Amino acid sequence: MLNQINKVKRFMKSYLMKTIGVLMFTLGSTHVYAELTVKQKLENDGFTFVKEIAAPANMTGWAGHMQQSPATVFISNDQKYYIVGSLYNLNGDNLTADSLDKYVKEAVLDDVWNSLEKSAWIQDGNQNAPRIIYVFSDPNCPYCHAFWERARPWVNSGKVQLRHILVGLIKPESRGQSATLLMSTNPEQALYDFKSKKDQMKLVELKSIPEEISEKLDENRILMEKYGFYATPSMIWKNNSGEVKSSQGLPKDINDIFQ
Repeated sequence: MLNQINKVKRFMKSYLMKTIGVLMFTLGSTHVYAELTVKQKLENDGFTFVKEIAAPANMTGWAGHMQQSPATVFISNDQKYYIVGSLYNLNGDNLTADSLDKYVKEAVLDDVWNSLEKSAWIQDGNQNAPRIIYVFSDPNCPYCHAFWERARPWVNSGKVQLRHILVGLIKPESRGQSATLLMSTNPEQALYDFKSKKDQMKLVELKSIPEEISEKLDENRILMEKYGFYATPSMIWKNNSGEVKSSQGLPKDINDIFQ
């Protein structure tokens, strides 16, 4: 009987300690959540705050973007409410459009450029070339190959660097062939050999793609779709004024991109 009583005591003690631990964790978590401001919550959700703007009474306004989509947000000063959207006056004038154009447009384009830099691309040309062009391309795209050929004088002169963001879309083997290029010991040389000997060289299709490379190819495709491209080649570059430009398909006048 004594043993049974001791067992019950040990069980109750263990149960009580666990209950207290859970309670302390819950209270601690609630305390942390309570300290989270609306601005911090929106940042955690992916909203990027760029510039504080004018707002109605008892509110603070911000211009920013949600994953590169411009937007304005107005937060109540008591931290109880927030509104995402445009603000209009009594006459129907949009009071937020100018702020988005003035403060957010450039920030979004900078973010787009940073996203391209972080993608899985293969360098083609001088590392210090003054003009960098990101090209969404497929190993089996004839127009991508034509663009590559027409770019040779500019690339060979050191004035242009192409960064090929490979996507496997056109043929079933395109994905595996893109993986072969990305996994090459020297991807830049492998790409050049394939492009320069296209009629004589069959690019090997990698049948079993490592997870890391597969994820990179998926991210490249998602990035292409995110920027509204549905065909290859699709190009993004900065002109001489630093403005981000884009083009889809084989351009009629290549000088618009390279000069």
